[in-house]
Formats: sequence, structure tokens, C-alpha cells
Amino acid sequence: MTSKPTICATPSTAQEDLFLGIDVGGTNVKLGLIDASGVMRSKHALATPDLVTPERVFDASVAFADRELSSPEYCKFKLSGIGLAVPGVLDSREAVLREVVNLPQWKGKRLREILRKSRDLPNVVVNDANSAAYAEHALRSLGNKSLALVTLGTGIGCGLVMNGSPYGGDHGCAGELGHIAIRFGKEALPCTCGKMGHLEAYAGSKGVVRQLHSLAKTTNNSEIASLLTTDIVTPRDIAARAQNGCELCNIVIDQTARYLGQAIGQLAQVIDPTVVLLGGAMTFGGSQSKVGQKFLATVRNTIISTTLEEVGSHLQVEFASLGNDAGVIGAAKVAQQVIAS
Repeated sequence: MTSKPTICATPSTAQEDLFLGIDVGGTNVKLGLIDASGVMRSKHALATPDLVTPERVFDASVAFADRELSSPEYCKFKLSGIGLAVPGVLDSREAVLREVVNLPQWKGKRLREILRKSRDLPNVVVNDANSAAYAEHALRSLGNKSLALVTLGTGIGCGLVMNGSPYGGDHGCAGELGHIAIRFGKEALPCTCGKMGHLEAYAGSKGVVRQLHSLAKTTNNSEIASLLTTDIVTPRDIAARAQNGCELCNIVIDQTARYLGQAIGQLAQVIDPTVVLLGGAMTFGGSQSKVGQKFLATVRNTIISTTLEEVGSHLQVEFASLGNDAGVIGAAKVAQQVIAS
């Protein structure tokens, strides 16, 4: 177990709670100290490959918290709990990763037990998508209402907060929106999972670029032909050209929005949440660009056109707000919720 933090002179009033959030990815481990109101007081990042194992990650994370809490600036705080956000298929009852990519030494280990050895404090383990969703849920003070956070990038994920709490399903697979089938039959495209017609094959970043290639074959657009000769074409490139008036790029973004709206409509029809948020690296400029605003409007309109009126007309569809900090904040807030309950 790591050493206790250095004790500094404390004020006469009771110390305030701080919660350590740990958001583990294949590249980086993001850390943050979050106060009871959800404000991130301090943050840090570590390189995951330098640490490899959960034992080393947890020790380094607690050491970060100890360094911060030993300074005069943090003397009015005490560390009251730890929240851990992890990718993959999480057995939340046992706090064990059943399936995970890029973290082979984490699979099958009892993470809460290992974390307690680094610091004997209340802790909780949550899926990273659900952690980010919970942070957005807390930001909006939604109480017992439900929210879904759809993350758009190479893959398409979805974090769920149901009745005010993160929800992973009975087998840790709830929210796999990227693997909802939106096309069937012989013409359905293959997904990376091996099945056919899944949303990710159409609206993941590779699917978006594939759409552009397909459209380019039926046109003589020299601008697109030039773009497709480059080594790497990204949705960011497509968004930039759409912003400058490229008709084909705008068509691709519009079609992507319709695919996404169909899948979110299915999700909304089943769980009927109050809010659905779009986040991740592929929002085509988000709320800061006209292309992003039109993308969001098309998603909304598609949901309304494919669901019951009581579902689609009441669903709030917006862009997410917290960016890369969401997982850290959410992990800490889940720990706070568990301790308070």
C-alpha cells in the first residue's frame, strides 16, 4: 500500500470531500481531483504503456492525489473516495473486465480489490462510456431522469444513465449502439465485428470515408478526386470541405446523420430517455460550425420521423459539453454517489 499523504496545517473547520477520478485508456490514463460540486480542482495524465498493469496505474494515481493533497492549497480537502473508469466489457458486480482491447493485463482481475490495496478508501469501477455519460448527466442536474451519450469516432459507443445511475446491462454490453443493425440483406455492409449491416459500418469514421469514395465514383468532382488521392482522408477533412461548400461532402455528412438518427431512434424507442448527447471526435464541427449544426438538426429530424410522436418529439438531442474530461469527472461523481447512498 502506498504511504499516506503528508499532513499539513488544516483550518479549524471540517475538511471538504475530494474524489479521485481515474479514466484508463489504451494510450493515456487521465486523472482528476473533483470536489463535491463536480468541479475539477486538479488534473494530470500518465502514459498507459509506461505503467501496463492495474497495480502500477493505481499506485501512480494515488501518488498524484497525495502530492496534490500535501500542498497548502488543498489542506481544506480530504480524499474521500476513488472512481475508476475502464474500457471494454465490464462485469460491474465483480468489477472485472471480461473483454478489453489494448489492456491485456487488466482482463479478469478484481479491480476494486487491487485499488483498495493502493488506498483503502471506498471505490467504484464503471465503464468509461457510462462514466462520461454520468458526468454529462450530473452537469445537467437531471436527477432520476435518463440520458444516453453517443460517442462518434472510429467506433460508435454509447454510455447510459438510467433512472439517475450508470447502466451497463446484465452482461456489461448495454449501449453498444455501433452494433445496432440498420441495413439488412445482401447489400448490407460488413462490420468490424464480423456481422452485417451495423451502424458502425456506415457511420463510424471509416464508413463515412467509404461513403465519400462511393459518391466520388459517380461524379467528376475534381476536388474530391484530389482529396481521395491523399494517404489519409478523415471526417475532419470532410467537415472542412463541407464548410467551404463542397456538395459531395455535405451529402456524406447528411447521410451519416440519417444513419445515426435511425439508430438513436431505435434506442429511444426502447429506453425512452430524456436526453441524447452526441460527443467524440466526429461531430463535424459541433455547435461551433454551421455544418455541425445542420448535422445535429438532421439527426433530430430523422429521430422524429422514425419514432412514435411521444418519443421523438420529447427527446432532447444536443452536443456533449465536457469533452475529454467527462470520463474522469464521471468516475469521481459515481464514487461520490455510491458513498452517499
